Amino acid sequence: MDTTDRHIRDALPTVLSGFEELIAIPSISTDPAYAGSVRDASVWVRNRMDGAGLTAEIHETEGHPIVVGRHVAGPDAPTLLVYAHYDVQPADPLDAWRSPPFTLTREGENLVARGAADDKAQVVVQIAAAEAALRTTGLPVNLILVFEGEEEVGSTHLTPFVAEHRDALAADHAIIADSMMFAPDRPSLIFGMRGLAYVEIEVVGSGHDLHSGQYGGAVPNPVHALARIVASFHDPQGRVAVEGFYDSVRDAPREVREGWAAMGYDEAAFQRSAGGAALVGEPGYTTPERLWIRPCLDVNGIVGGYTGPGKKTVLPGRASAKVSCRLVPDQDPHEVTELLRNHVRRHAPAGVDVRVEGYQANPPFRSDPTGPLFQAAGRALADVYGVEPVRVAHGGTLPIARDLAELLTPSVAVLGLALPGANMHAPNEWIPASQVERGMRAMVRVYRELAAEKT
Repeated sequence: MDTTDRHIRDALPTVLSGFEELIAIPSISTDPAYAGSVRDASVWVRNRMDGAGLTAEIHETEGHPIVVGRHVAGPDAPTLLVYAHYDVQPADPLDAWRSPPFTLTREGENLVARGAADDKAQVVVQIAAAEAALRTTGLPVNLILVFEGEEEVGSTHLTPFVAEHRDALAADHAIIADSMMFAPDRPSLIFGMRGLAYVEIEVVGSGHDLHSGQYGGAVPNPVHALARIVASFHDPQGRVAVEGFYDSVRDAPREVREGWAAMGYDEAAFQRSAGGAALVGEPGYTTPERLWIRPCLDVNGIVGGYTGPGKKTVLPGRASAKVSCRLVPDQDPHEVTELLRNHVRRHAPAGVDVRVEGYQANPPFRSDPTGPLFQAAGRALADVYGVEPVRVAHGGTLPIARDLAELLTPSVAVLGLALPGANMHAPNEWIPASQVERGMRAMVRVYRELAAEKT
């Protein structure tokens, strides 16, 4: 065991104690009632960075603060920027938790709390790894830690902050520390995230509810109209039927798909994580391909008419649906939103007014999985876990990934410590305690590998 690993082992109880302190701060960014707690979390992060030997500063935004920590190794050293977030989702439903959501509770090997996996463990790990290097063999890279408090509400102020400070944040490489591993004991390096186009469709008939006996069958029903529109989104085989939806889709290279086919993706485990749901989707693709390299369209919610207990015989005056499209290269979210708008207009029945409003538009992200960052991080993870990490894409959307690639450096990788089924955004969120120690050891090796690449 080398000097830094020994330090990490000995310091682990102190690191976990700090983790417990950060967990105890309910930094729920989406609820204005917790704005003070989000600020408290930013102060904790800054103070922890200072204590670790970094130069730290809180940057105010019109929303929640961004905390930046720095270490300068010198002009000849490579610069690594690491992003994570200290805000969390609400803990609802509270009665589904086995322990208080903002008390870090050990259940066997696992640490359970809101934010344990997403993303406070990463915040703690990144600071502790830098400290371990500084207190032992030295930190051989210029390190910039950027931790925000708005990821769970769309990172509204992060992109303007990065754009405004792009010279000060300039880096050779960037790691997004906010994701999960491929499987227990099998780390992953993520080189792609799907983009997002999110819209709301509103269908209006009379504008107010009508007596279904006096008006039913004689005037349009907005719920019926919306159902026809929603049914038109897919063909019987499961492909998206929106005209032009696939025109710009860039498929993954054959060798990438062949590599994924050989890596042993556990579809049964995925199905269990989905509550036993049937595995369906676009024909001709496996489950991981459907998630990672193919786009999709999903209805996220429908509202219309009376939905309370008992009966109420009304004809709804309006109905609405929220729809999300996950996008892959080279789909443009604004173009997809317009395709959706045109499709809805073409398929809306006569007699109703239809509105399609776009709420979010994030382009997909791709990086080079063979580049220097992936090579260095791959060696680091293999050294800690004893197995080569898989290089995969991800079905979710991280807007900051594309922003970092466009504004700072094209060398961007997503590296996470959570495990599949970690209940992120759900009750009883968890992360193994061993992942905290392994994460610190892996990051120290990433520093060394990147520094060696530079020499």
